[in-house]
Amino acid sequence: MIRMALILLIGICLCPSLATAHHGGISLAFGPGSPIETNSPLTLPEGGFVLSSKMEHVEFKKRLVAEPTNTDSYTFLNLGLSYGIKPYLTGTLFIPYNIKRKDSLGSLRGLGDVKLLFNLGFNYDPSIKGIRLNTSKDTAISFEETKQTYLSLFGGFTLPTGKNRKELGGEVDPGMQPGFGSQTFTLGVSAARRLTGALTLVADTSYEMFSRKDRIKFGNEWRANLAGVYELYGNPERFISKIDGILELNLLNIARDEEGREKQRATGGTLLYLSPGLRFSFPKPLNGNVGFTLKFPTLKRLNEKSEQQGSEGLEKVRAIVTLSFYF
Repeated sequence: MIRMALILLIGICLCPSLATAHHGGISLAFGPGSPIETNSPLTLPEGGFVLSSKMEHVEFKKRLVAEPTNTDSYTFLNLGLSYGIKPYLTGTLFIPYNIKRKDSLGSLRGLGDVKLLFNLGFNYDPSIKGIRLNTSKDTAISFEETKQTYLSLFGGFTLPTGKNRKELGGEVDPGMQPGFGSQTFTLGVSAARRLTGALTLVADTSYEMFSRKDRIKFGNEWRANLAGVYELYGNPERFISKIDGILELNLLNIARDEEGREKQRATGGTLLYLSPGLRFSFPKPLNGNVGFTLKFPTLKRLNEKSEQQGSEGLEKVRAIVTLSFYF
């Protein structure tokens, strides 16, 4: 039986100081047999809880165009609490804490924008040739033992709870704030299917919309992810009951930021990450798992790339660690 675990991904990066930009994303991923960045369609059992935490650290390449205030690094700490409202419906509350650093100017830190997300799960069973909402039998499944295709529709919104008027170097930089200062809205779909006894394929696509705040509107984001999850080891009697190898392709398209109604230079673009990782699962009484992944920007087409620094696609690497427990 899979111990469900929910992992929050809010990956927030800055575009250069020359053009204020601030983008974030989120993913839902459940325990054994699921990836880390790609959204899993699985839902929790009714009344089940998952407590999750995640740390993401991003180191950026330095460039002369941004001297002497290159964006140095970001660290994102996230706490997630999810609850099985019904076997087919899971609700999640995400609370982020963000730390953003710039050379010679120091750092800004604080709570980010709280996010609410809901996952409506259903599945296709070839034996009955129909799509149905998840039942209690579909919430604690092992992909190795089913031929069903699992699907979900997920959506949510943020509340502008994070600080967004902090000064750094005597100025208020919207891209360096812990919070957006305005609401965002997310809508997406995901699917998962076992291909062989040990290999599961997971895919999702989502769209995130940013609302306007004080004439500033950050660029909307479209994401498409594809992941292969392969069981490298499994023994329910051992302390480490399962080890999954994960390989993901993460496509991200970011629209240009806007000030007033004018689209800003050196913001937005399209990029593809290659993300290898591992997930270690632990049986009762822990009922938990630990995930690790590294995201490497592999292909990119950024708008006015030579003028950007500290944006998605121009980092050295993204390192992500997740920890979650099911109750």
